[in-house]
Amino acid sequence: MKMVLKKNLHFPLLTLLLIVTSCLVTSAVFAQIKFTAHVSYNTVARDQALQLEFVLEGAESADDFTAPSFTGFNILQGPAYGSYFSVNNGDVTKGLNITYILMPQKPGKLVIDAARVKVKGKIYRSNSVTINVLNELSGKSNNTIVTVPPLPGMRNNRPANPDNKELILRKGEDPIAKIQKNLFVQVEVNKQTCYEGEPIVATYKLYTRLRSVSRVTKRPSFNGFSVVEMTQPENMDFHPDQLNGKPIYSTILRKVQLFPLQSGQLTLEPVEIASQVRFLKAGDKPKNNNSIDDLFNDFFDDEMLNGETEEHNLTLQSKPLTITVKPLPEAGKPVNFNGAVGKFTIQTALNNNNVTANENGTLKVLVEGKGNLSMINTPVINWPRGIEGFEATARENIDNSTIPISGTKTFDYPFTVTEKGKYEIPAVSLSYFNPETEKYETVNSAIVSFAVNKIAEKKAPVVSKDYPQEEESFIDKAKNFYDDTLKGEWWWPAIVFLLLIWGGYQWRQKIKLSRAKNELKRLMEEENKEDFAEAVPLTEGVITTFNTDPLDKARQQLKNNNSIGFYNELHNAVWSFLQQKYQLRPTEMNKKAVSDKLKADLFGENIVTGFIQILNTCELALYTPVHSQEEMYQLLQQAETFIKTIEHKII
Repeated sequence: MKMVLKKNLHFPLLTLLLIVTSCLVTSAVFAQIKFTAHVSYNTVARDQALQLEFVLEGAESADDFTAPSFTGFNILQGPAYGSYFSVNNGDVTKGLNITYILMPQKPGKLVIDAARVKVKGKIYRSNSVTINVLNELSGKSNNTIVTVPPLPGMRNNRPANPDNKELILRKGEDPIAKIQKNLFVQVEVNKQTCYEGEPIVATYKLYTRLRSVSRVTKRPSFNGFSVVEMTQPENMDFHPDQLNGKPIYSTILRKVQLFPLQSGQLTLEPVEIASQVRFLKAGDKPKNNNSIDDLFNDFFDDEMLNGETEEHNLTLQSKPLTITVKPLPEAGKPVNFNGAVGKFTIQTALNNNNVTANENGTLKVLVEGKGNLSMINTPVINWPRGIEGFEATARENIDNSTIPISGTKTFDYPFTVTEKGKYEIPAVSLSYFNPETEKYETVNSAIVSFAVNKIAEKKAPVVSKDYPQEEESFIDKAKNFYDDTLKGEWWWPAIVFLLLIWGGYQWRQKIKLSRAKNELKRLMEEENKEDFAEAVPLTEGVITTFNTDPLDKARQQLKNNNSIGFYNELHNAVWSFLQQKYQLRPTEMNKKAVSDKLKADLFGENIVTGFIQILNTCELALYTPVHSQEEMYQLLQQAETFIKTIEHKII
């Protein structure tokens, strides 16, 4: 009798297993496939990013996916592929998702067309989506949007990778503590101790194991450093990484070389991000005293997903980092040392060996190597007797990807020779501090020898018959009047007469100059930029005493619509112009020192404010993924006006 009972008990258990297996197979075979498109916002400002997600429900894989054209949008990130798994009242749903982050290009109603996907030879189309883009700013255009791609999906309710468990929020678990453990930003440096002028590499990275959307809300400041950008990604994609031996995803927010301008303890201030994190909620394991349900639950993990999600918003920031900057040693410092730190060579040559007297020649001095090239000042030339040298111009060709930065800096020295003969330009020396050997080193160029065999003839000015000759000047007229009329005993009234006329003339010129200055100040204080542009029209370039257009590279980047390159070149151009204009030392290459010099040069507060605004806009733009041509052009105009004002002493 007992034997019969055991056989009868095995039969219903086997039946239940067959029923469950049949249900699962039937559900998989007859699952309905859906392909839909969803957006985070249907109405956005013209500078606001949105998330677009294509969801393929009821299929574990797809043969082919064709995205729409995204007309009217820029793709900031994507496509990011992921998979999902959910259980709802015993129904198993599996699917795929494809995510994009988009930025509208213009206001208006923009339509995102349907996407296509092929599953087992059959093509499915998603719905189209209409986005209403407002012609206004959100007030958050300076915030960089970064989105973590979906982590690998789950199978049988068990994460394929142990780290994916962090996506699930279990009952009683503290979400904030979990976020702080698995989502953080930090700054990493290649060294924390260096010499003044020796570069350090600082990398700001965002690490995560969570599904999140983050944006930079506060950029780090680098007070006391000269900054050279190395990496400024336009699309901040996350990649698998390792941290303390554990897998994690990371992306680089910013990577720079920092050249200390002074010794002491300098602090790298934190970067701040605002993040939105979404968890999958785990519920209690259902106990219905139902043999089929219990068997189904035992088939999966101990933790059941209830299909709900939970979102949290919080602000995170990296920890401040202190850099110890050692002063350059005084022992052995050469007399001609001017702040060069690294390892360099120097060469000299004439642009034309056939120098003619009374015509301009050019001496080229080429400094090449690795280190703080941008902060190397103009080398001193000991011109021999018979040669008159003039102020040099400088240009750079720098590779920012090397550590330290490498490249060349060329100085062009115009000069003239007045007589025939043989000449020698002495060797040009450059002293620098080598942080590898911790010693000062000096390099010298070769001596430049040349001969002047002919003298250029001075051509008499040609007076065109179509134009009257220049009238006799006031001083010439007065002199002739004295020679012809006031000689002898009349000399003293002639002097008095001339002094009175000259004083009246100077007084009149002073009144005119004062009125012109007041009128220009009034125009510069006008709020309407268009009115100011009409009153003081800007040319196609800026010609300075350095005989070059300092904004030429920035203008070329604007023409190529390269926003990152434009703001970098504009930032460097303003600093380079001021460095040459005021012969700034490395320790003076900061906003406060330059502001003090401008004020000491009697420039008004509006000029100083404009200078700081230009630099702040360029630095802030490094975090903004999209810029309009109009914004960049307006900033270029502002920089042109600033340089012209400083160059021509318009106070």
